[in-house]
Amino acid sequence: MNATPDPLLLRCAALDTAALSDALDSLGIAGGLLGLHQQVPGTRCCGYAYTVQYQPVTEHGGFRNAANYIDDVPADSVIVSCNDGRLDATVWGDILTHFASQRGINGTLIDGVGRDLDTVGRLDYPLFSRGRFMQSGKNRVQLKAVQVPVRISGVAIYPGDVIVADASGCLAIPRAQFEAVLQRAEAVERTEREIILSISRGLSLGEARRLHRYDQPWLNANPQVTPQGAAQ
Repeated sequence: MNATPDPLLLRCAALDTAALSDALDSLGIAGGLLGLHQQVPGTRCCGYAYTVQYQPVTEHGGFRNAANYIDDVPADSVIVSCNDGRLDATVWGDILTHFASQRGINGTLIDGVGRDLDTVGRLDYPLFSRGRFMQSGKNRVQLKAVQVPVRISGVAIYPGDVIVADASGCLAIPRAQFEAVLQRAEAVERTEREIILSISRGLSLGEARRLHRYDQPWLNANPQVTPQGAAQ
């Protein structure tokens, strides 16, 4: 693990994908990775993308060492493994899960499938994919490139972009917009907490949403609400 935690990642790790998605929407950025799902209940991950692009094997030639890239993945990364949505050849399994857990890799997203889910679950490793299937990719896929742009669900993901995944799904945040997205997502979560508090104090949902600028929470001046529901 990194000796000095990244302060932006620490802030991001405290946010859920719902708030981050709202923030991305407000900035007109597409980030949701449709169809990738949490494979181990209760796990989540946040980190900088280390991208891996696979391609089909077109000629018989035996084992292709398609997973040795992981030796070079920095701790605190999230591996983004693009197998172009292929569901019949896994690109993740038991050995990679053990290695990633020992090296402090924060999680793996697969545009495709993984296997050995018993091990993944036992190690509580954050794995997100289109599904699970036991058939090996050893002689079916080969490594095309690492640390190149990949595209998943129509979203371009560049090395170093921020990946966040939880029970609600997975998303990618462009690195250049990371801090702006964080600020807006924090405002979204703060506003939602204030709305819930205002409702508990007697406001209607409509009143609470208007008071706390639910439509544009990043403009919220954080008004304090009395028990009667009036701003101080």
